[in-house]
Amino acid sequence: MRTFAILNMKGGVGKTTTAINLAYILAKVYQQRVLLVDADGQANATRALLPEGEYDGLMALLSGGVICYDEIVEHTGIKGLDMVPANNMLWQIDLSCVTAVGRGTLRALRDMRDAIVEDDAYDVIVIDCPPSFSGACAAAVAASNSIIIPVLPDAFSAEGMEDLVAQIDGVRKIQPDVRIAGCLINQFHRANVVLDATERLREVAPVPVFDTVIHRTDKVLESTWAHQPVLLWSPRSSAARDFRAWVRELVAKEALCNGR
Repeated sequence: MRTFAILNMKGGVGKTTTAINLAYILAKVYQQRVLLVDADGQANATRALLPEGEYDGLMALLSGGVICYDEIVEHTGIKGLDMVPANNMLWQIDLSCVTAVGRGTLRALRDMRDAIVEDDAYDVIVIDCPPSFSGACAAAVAASNSIIIPVLPDAFSAEGMEDLVAQIDGVRKIQPDVRIAGCLINQFHRANVVLDATERLREVAPVPVFDTVIHRTDKVLESTWAHQPVLLWSPRSSAARDFRAWVRELVAKEALCNGR
């Protein structure tokens, strides 16, 4: 089983959109059994895929309120795609979890992953991380094999890449085996400044940058209002085409879906 953390310390770079569409495509197109974990206190992924309501979800797991993952898993209504939802109480789980006092919190997601492997319950876990190195984020990385970094084609992304990788290197003290699968460029469009920024990012990034880019389109914004993956909302849009191509690239590079 593979676990992907969708991670960037900056907000507004498309983490949740990336996580939702990755999970949806793996379930719908590749017939994988996918568990999407919302580790962000904003709970945007939860609102996108689950009916409005109160969910204990990940907070209950990290705080020790539940032990078994099946107590917090919710069905999304999409075949093959289940979810561990979030709520705003996740903001209370801070970096104290990396100390001796809070190591149970830090291990909680990793223990859940190990139980899922033992039960052969899912093929892939996708974790939507918050835009800060919070306790929930640390727990997500500790449970992950690979990190996917959504970025924008701007100077800040190019110039901040080394700092971001340094932060991730620090996280490897928690999970030495975690690796960066690559950077995914979001909101690409054919303006000179964007083309220059994309070229610069590919030149300076100390980690792989995916060949596929996700074009800017209003269909992505519309899909958030519709509370649907963009592939379900507008399957013929450029963003839907791009996400399918990117997941195809990811599946090939990460040798996913073998045997299923």
